[in-house]
Amino acid sequence: MDKDLMRRWNSVVKPDDTVYHLGDFSLQPAKQVSQLLSHLNGTKHLIVGNHDTVKGVHGWSSVQDLAMTHVDDYKVFLCHYPMREWPGMWHGALHLYGHVHGNMQPLPGSMDMGADVWGGYPVTLDQIMKAIKPFSKDLQPKQDPFRVLSWP
Repeated sequence: MDKDLMRRWNSVVKPDDTVYHLGDFSLQPAKQVSQLLSHLNGTKHLIVGNHDTVKGVHGWSSVQDLAMTHVDDYKVFLCHYPMREWPGMWHGALHLYGHVHGNMQPLPGSMDMGADVWGGYPVTLDQIMKAIKPFSKDLQPKQDPFRVLSWP
């Protein structure tokens, strides 16, 4: 399985590409994860998932819990976990996440980036934009979110 996933990765990712992996990269020990990373193209950034080993792993350019980045004209919020709201949501920021293995319907403006959703291949923002449901500010709640409800 590892060899096939590495083949898929390197068939898409060029040596000078930048890749953000949204967590749960491998359950292997640190030495084996480092070896896997050394065979993968690109500058690799990890958004830590609940199954990632990070101590003693070499090969990530950065390791973060969350990240906000810009790709072309898009602001993109990255987290391993899906969120109902995310930073920049009401200003057009996209939210890309993993963790749920395609078992949750994405909210408009967000997308599950799990390998099992995308056939085990890394994807480009162009591919994501063709699949993502656009977010609309019209979805904003109409009632006051601070209104206290009283029970009879």
